[in-house]
Amino acid sequence: TQLENWKEMSYPGWWMKWTWGWTTIDFQWTFVWKYGGDVDGVGQYVTQAGIEINKAYACIGERLDVKVMALSPVNYGTEDEPVGGLDIQVKAIHTGPWGTDFRTCTVTVKGDGSYYDGDDCNSDTFVHPAPHEALVV
Repeated sequence: TQLENWKEMSYPGWWMKWTWGWTTIDFQWTFVWKYGGDVDGVGQYVTQAGIEINKAYACIGERLDVKVMALSPVNYGTEDEPVGGLDIQVKAIHTGPWGTDFRTCTVTVKGDGSYYDGDDCNSDTFVHPAPHEALVV
């Protein structure tokens, strides 16, 4: 038995930036995933959830490391009508002459095509989502 009926989704416009009067680190990405997979019409599942990098910049003397993790899957539906979901976490680590700093952003994506930003994505101090809308591709 195979999952079928996948649809592609993207959630663009995300970025993290460090500045000291000039841009030292600039990291921009789009969350991407496939949703709606079912088995004989039952369930709505998620697969291939992650990010596409749009820009990764570090000036001389600075270092950018990025880790992307899909956290434990969750059933947001019922046992008879499952709706799978995953938390996708982006962690950007900046290392420079003044030390190391990191920022995270977690977005939950679901098999029914819905999604929501974690609290860590909405801080003016850390991550600044640009005006965006999810795109069904």
